[in-house]
Amino acid sequence: MIEIPVAPPEAYENYFVQELAPIGGSLVGSFFVGVIPLILLLLLLGVFRMPAHFAALSGLIVCIFIAIFAWHMPAQQAFSAIANGIIFANWPIMWIVFNAMNIYNLSVRSGIFDIYRRWMLTNAPPDRRVYLILIAFSFCAILEGVAGFGTPGAICSALLVSLGFKPLDALSFVLLYDTTPVAFGALGIPVTTLARLTNIEASALAAMVGRQLPLFSLFIPAYGLFFYAGFRAGIIECWPLALVSGISFATTQCIFSNLVGPELPDLLSGLVSLITAVIFVQFWKPKYREEFEAHLISKPATGTNDQDKKSQGAVNDNDSNSQLSTASASQEKNSTDRQSKTEATCVEDVDHASQRDPNVDPDEETGELSKPPVAIALTKPTVYETILAWSPWVIIVVMVIIWTFAGVSKHGEQMVQFPHLHDRVWLTLYDKPYDAIWDFQPLATGTCILVSWVLFGTVVIINGGKPIVFWQAFVDTCKQLVYADITVSAIMSFAYLYNYSGIVYTVGLTLSQVNRAFPFLSAWIGWIGCFLTGSDTSANSLFGNLQVVAAREIGLSSVLMAATNTSGAVTSKMISPQTLTTGVSTIGMRGKEGYILRRTVLHSVFFVCLVGAISCFQQYVIPGIIPTWGDNEVVN
Repeated sequence: MIEIPVAPPEAYENYFVQELAPIGGSLVGSFFVGVIPLILLLLLLGVFRMPAHFAALSGLIVCIFIAIFAWHMPAQQAFSAIANGIIFANWPIMWIVFNAMNIYNLSVRSGIFDIYRRWMLTNAPPDRRVYLILIAFSFCAILEGVAGFGTPGAICSALLVSLGFKPLDALSFVLLYDTTPVAFGALGIPVTTLARLTNIEASALAAMVGRQLPLFSLFIPAYGLFFYAGFRAGIIECWPLALVSGISFATTQCIFSNLVGPELPDLLSGLVSLITAVIFVQFWKPKYREEFEAHLISKPATGTNDQDKKSQGAVNDNDSNSQLSTASASQEKNSTDRQSKTEATCVEDVDHASQRDPNVDPDEETGELSKPPVAIALTKPTVYETILAWSPWVIIVVMVIIWTFAGVSKHGEQMVQFPHLHDRVWLTLYDKPYDAIWDFQPLATGTCILVSWVLFGTVVIINGGKPIVFWQAFVDTCKQLVYADITVSAIMSFAYLYNYSGIVYTVGLTLSQVNRAFPFLSAWIGWIGCFLTGSDTSANSLFGNLQVVAAREIGLSSVLMAATNTSGAVTSKMISPQTLTTGVSTIGMRGKEGYILRRTVLHSVFFVCLVGAISCFQQYVIPGIIPTWGDNEVVN
């Protein structure tokens, strides 16, 4: 018989009391009613392929009815929770995303992004299998390490599309690779948040996560190559690169998470992996295959309707044009040694709608179609151009590191108590009032990225950029993110309502009743949290304490269960509506998030099952691997 916690009688006088079994007093029955909004959201996105903003709004509406009529939440508090979610969605989440995307669009409009792409093509073999590792795995981890919240997916998928990837492939594989970096994203905020909420030392949690996720980091480069190129072209021909990238990333991630803390593992792992891989491909190249040859798209997509219009005021416009000398495709095909040349195909602006890039499928799932490819010869960027090409990303990394370790975000911080919600809800599972405080930080990470935009804008002006490109980049960003903002606001409102109504605790409490199987389901609890919110940080906020309470009741390691929450959460980042809607914003697939979800959902389920299996193995077979901390007692 399941013992369901109940609130003390006096709580009913001053609070809305969260009911844990409101459906006929049955916890299991309440569980199945509570997961209806989650299932609906998955069906609308994955089966009916509804645009993410419509799916999120539909899920929110259903959640409102269930919260008010099944969980008996007062309407005023329900809509107050929704308002809280909308505010949090826009500050800090969309504030970070907007400024990061504005930097990306400024680099595109100014022409600096073209130099960056040319640096990629001339410093590595023009092979999309190589760029899958360099960009989707290593470079994406760097961006995740400093920003997160979906921006790595949007920027890296756009970069891959500009190098000849199908839009569907580009975003799918970026999201697949952007899993293991998530736990230490934004300089370790998910782990430090989990530590603050559970009163477990951040170093212990970071060490435990660092003994789970590096196992994925080791094999995931080969895993992605297998599904992208097949066993022979992906594994047999590219295993050296996958091995070098995986070992360099996993080793760095494990060392720094265990010996230093949660702040730097992602950033340094991505940097070490990228540098190691770039050096390695100077001496090793995969077997040439025409179907994987990279194509330099002359005008990278911005995801806006006017993306085919020429950008005015580009940096070094004349110089860039002089770099590209066209040649015929037949001459390129008859060349004797294509691997030794710094040549690539370029998609020029040829206005023939019937002609398609052979690397793009002729169906709606792939997004916008590219133009016919024409062979060109590329000149390797000079040292000055290389510095210019890397300047936006270096500026962001340096500024965020300084900003974080200097504690700038704490200046001017205001703790805003949300009306009708703060200390007006009784958290039955934990037997205490529920806080509803919005931590408003005017100098949050998004503001740091805004300062980075100013610094990068100065670089653009110094190098001949015209002021008009700033306005163009701003307009591009607004157009890209309008539906993303609606989706993120809706999904965060969903999450906050799901949380304050008590539905989420019913779901979590039901899953926690499996006793010794809990280490496996612990990963699924984190998976649900990140799917709902699109954020490992928010998933830890939702379920971190639940994991610790359940672990202590069952007699499991609280450190392991809390760490498994964050490790399990990373596996659903690839299917979260927030991540999907931000990712499609730059590659011309807006409204087609369901196609991406269908490509990634089975990988997500497979990964979370692996995390659960690893957690069980660590708890019951090798408990000595769990860091010792406080009351952390392990059961053999």
